[in-house]
Amino acid sequence: MERLTPDTVRKLARQLYDYTLDDEAAASIAHIVGAMAAYTGRLETLGLDGRQPPFGYPVLLAEAQALRRGGGAQ
Repeated sequence: MERLTPDTVRKLARQLYDYTLDDEAAASIAHIVGAMAAYTGRLETLGLDGRQPPFGYPVLLAEAQALRRGGGAQ
């Protein structure tokens, strides 16, 4: 996979959001996105099967039910 370059980040920010990024910000964003893309392929090795995201509907529902009973989920 090709790396996201600061120049591409700068162009996307301009084209999509009409926003101008300086060199340092564009380089930082390119680095962060590259790191996230690299680690995305490793998520399945963490053993997270069956777990809900922190703000998924089942989790929010359980918190609401706990609050109705008089205590928050811990």
